[in-house]
Amino acid sequence: MADVENAEYEENEGAEEQQSTKKGFSVSPFLVKILGIIAAAIGVVVICVIVVIVMLKVMTPTGGSNIPSQDVGIKSIKKEHHEFLKIDEAFRQQLIDGKMIQVKIALGYKSGDKKTQQELSQIIPEIRDIVIKHLGRLKGEYFNDENALDHLEEDLLKQINRVLNSGKVEKIYFQEYTLM
Repeated sequence: MADVENAEYEENEGAEEQQSTKKGFSVSPFLVKILGIIAAAIGVVVICVIVVIVMLKVMTPTGGSNIPSQDVGIKSIKKEHHEFLKIDEAFRQQLIDGKMIQVKIALGYKSGDKKTQQELSQIIPEIRDIVIKHLGRLKGEYFNDENALDHLEEDLLKQINRVLNSGKVEKIYFQEYTLM
């Protein structure tokens, strides 16, 4: 019986030796997960750094500096201010599609231009006629465009400047605008 026990013992001992040689170096699964997370974090940081470097290269101008030196004087852009002639009564006109519009305007001209001021005050009836006729040719849909008042200003400026002998109306100021 001792021989059987010795044989079993030797078999168990041989099996343990085979298992230990098969396993090799063992790492716990928790440690593997931690190392994987750390590797992923390092990868994300590296990618972020590369993106920032590329963006800085793209956004930095390659030419000379955009900031003027102190030697160069900064010239201010002069905005020309206009004198204006208010037309007291608002223009009320029915449009082609039956809608009503009410517009009150002022005519802007070069500051200090007395000839233009005098001529404009003399031709107010003609200006009223131009505005009323032009509004009468429009539809309500015309004013759906966000640039409608800019287009209206351009059209009215052309027509009013045609009747002026001297001087020029440079801007039309819309003081009131109602579409009904």
